[in-house]
Amino acid sequence: MSLIHPVVIPSSFISKTNRHYTLAIYRGDLEHADAPGNKWHKLQHHLTQAKKRKAKVIATFGGPFSNHLHAFAKTLESTPFQAIAVVRGELQPTLTPTLIDAVASGVELWPSSRSDYRSGCSSAVVDDINRCYGDVYWIPEGGGGLLGAFGCRDWAGNISYLDSEYDAWAVSAGTGTTAAGLLSHEQTPHLHVFSALKGAEQQKLEIVELAHSLVADGSSIEQVSAKLSFYADCHEGGYAKQSKALMDFMADFAIANPEQALDPVYTSKSLFAICKAMQAGRWPHERTLFIHTGGLQGWRGYPPSNNPFSSYCKLSLDGEA
Repeated sequence: MSLIHPVVIPSSFISKTNRHYTLAIYRGDLEHADAPGNKWHKLQHHLTQAKKRKAKVIATFGGPFSNHLHAFAKTLESTPFQAIAVVRGELQPTLTPTLIDAVASGVELWPSSRSDYRSGCSSAVVDDINRCYGDVYWIPEGGGGLLGAFGCRDWAGNISYLDSEYDAWAVSAGTGTTAAGLLSHEQTPHLHVFSALKGAEQQKLEIVELAHSLVADGSSIEQVSAKLSFYADCHEGGYAKQSKALMDFMADFAIANPEQALDPVYTSKSLFAICKAMQAGRWPHERTLFIHTGGLQGWRGYPPSNNPFSSYCKLSLDGEA
């Protein structure tokens, strides 16, 4: 099964100039049923390191609808590790579908106040867990850090093996880990990165620095930076927010591409930005490969009426991806 699928650009976004664009998606959402998209790639080297350390407990962080937490739970279900998740905010009497899945997979949930959660591995709840369990292997939020990026560098190698005709790649960013890993690979062409976060202007430097720490071909940090275009203004009002224009775009995209689905937080916003740039003739590359990072289970955090892809991904607030 080919993982590179052509995209039909919605008719309302066809270029108004004479420029002709070709857009395709690398269907990362079809990889790894338990940890689709970038999720498995960010986890794999963390799991290897935990085994080397002979850790018995692995813990991580995530919000109530976290794609990373969901993939973490499903992946660790088939391992001997005890899994713990520090969840942002107080646990409600009725758990979200994501957290229900996590508990069903054997994950122990520890709530954390929003202020404490922001402290990450320096938080009070982490100290409590370490005291209770001793040697705990901690995976950063989103599967981030050097090991997470290294896994995405491997992923770039896999994708480049299949891609011989695109002059640019594009990807969404949350922590920036995936973008850094992709950027660090010598076979990656020019990379366009769209942050899902509001106020993420400093993230470009973080991505470049992390990518530079992984490069294997001796590229300077200036050379790494030159291969990156970063967009901090495509969040449509903020993380996980949905503007009317974005919702209209997703509806048009679903009609034009009935065998594909975008997630509500990352991929939908990135492709919306790309299609707008193509419509205006401002997109600088004629042949672009967009890398789908998964996250379709995140639709369970929205009203079903907001999801124009429900007939494809068969999601509901009571179901799972």
